Amino acid sequence: MAGMKSYYLSRAVISAAFGLLIASISSSWWTGILAGILAFAWFVLAPHIGRYVVHPEFGVTALRRDERAEIINDKAARNAFVISMLALGGMIVYFETLSLSSVPISIFKWLLIMGVLIYYVSDFWLRKALS
Repeated sequence: MAGMKSYYLSRAVISAAFGLLIASISSSWWTGILAGILAFAWFVLAPHIGRYVVHPEFGVTALRRDERAEIINDKAARNAFVISMLALGGMIVYFETLSLSSVPISIFKWLLIMGVLIYYVSDFWLRKALS
């Protein structure tokens, strides 16, 4: 239990430092407090959602990824890359068939957003399927 106490204590210090940094950069103190609370909530939540594993024997650096998390991360990234590249190829073919010489930049923004969403949906799906 001493390892977990040092983990939570170190994460509270990191979260407070992050909150102070945000408060000093922004013009309002409440954004710093909110950022610090959200950071600490992430550190408390991270071991419970399956993305990370806590090894209390490592003390302050107790939050690690295990082999299962690495495999899921790699598969989700691969899925997002493949689907994004297929969508990009489809977009190129579409604009070539219409004989348009310029592609709107907003389409690339939506392709990027789609890729990020596919990564997180795939990551969530794989964590539930492989658990």
